[in-house]
Amino acid sequence: MSDDKLTKEIRGRYIQIRLTDTEFNEIKSRAGELGTSTFLRQLALNQKIEQPKPKAKKIIHAADPELVRHVAWIGNNINQIAKHLNLGNKIDNELLMTLVKIQADLDTKLNTSKNSEE
Repeated sequence: MSDDKLTKEIRGRYIQIRLTDTEFNEIKSRAGELGTSTFLRQLALNQKIEQPKPKAKKIIHAADPELVRHVAWIGNNINQIAKHLNLGNKIDNELLMTLVKIQADLDTKLNTSKNSEE
């Protein structure tokens, strides 16, 4: 563990204030991505208030939204199967063969997609 983490003070004290909905929404809006606690602390202590830099979204690849939705459904089904197996239940051979076929179909589609982009 680094020395910074050992010497860092824990913020264990809190202040309660009452706000109208309008005041609350205004503070939340001004705080932006910074968060209301950090924003109000920096404001009260006359510290420089800097908004955090937005994280760049990493685009892995452009894909058809419907394809992405279907892949997500498949992932959800696989998670359900994994949960079923983790509970000690058995899987039949037909289902296993279907999963292998789905994997092969996905691999084929992904390879076709990659080759058409190049």
